[in-house]
Amino acid sequence: MTKQLPVILLIITLFSMPVSGQVVSKNPQEKAALVRSLILPGWGQQHLGATRAARKFLLTEGLLWLSHFTFKTGAGTYEQDYQAYAAEHAGVAMVDRPAIYYYHVGAYNSLDDYNAEQLRQRNIGDVYDVGENLEWQWDSGANREEYVDLRRTSLQLGKAATFATGGLIFNRAVAAINVLFLSRRGISAASIVAPNSSGARLILSFNF
Repeated sequence: MTKQLPVILLIITLFSMPVSGQVVSKNPQEKAALVRSLILPGWGQQHLGATRAARKFLLTEGLLWLSHFTFKTGAGTYEQDYQAYAAEHAGVAMVDRPAIYYYHVGAYNSLDDYNAEQLRQRNIGDVYDVGENLEWQWDSGANREEYVDLRRTSLQLGKAATFATGGLIFNRAVAAINVLFLSRRGISAASIVAPNSSGARLILSFNF
């Protein structure tokens, strides 16, 4: 339910927001096209007869879903790899642990080193109990660095999957706006996701 909340909020917002100073039309065809666009971008354009625009939104949707599943699968694969690598080279137990534990495994050579650092900083509450199957001891610094690289790649792929999910929501928003403009004739909208130095940005373009 939590993952569906952004889409639900988007639907509520688009149905209640003003467009060109007026409340969204109660025209049945427009409403039908709007709902279709929120379900599947391009479906609403097809409903209005804008076949070319429909193809563009459907293509974008397909690429975003492909990106999402590719990145998510990659993140899961690398997560299994770095956990297995830690088990082999640091003696980490193959059981479910919070993400912060795996961060600590990569940041310190051993459990003793980690606990000693926490005690020096007087972070008593962050000290791991000995004998709780939390021990690790890296067999070499090079292997620890390799583990850090594997974990970093997993996290980066996970962030990319999250960005693709955001792109799916943006695609629906732009498709819905496009439908509203198409239904008022003569105006079309398109969206482009463009990378930049800080990550990526969404560009909206309107053709009159």
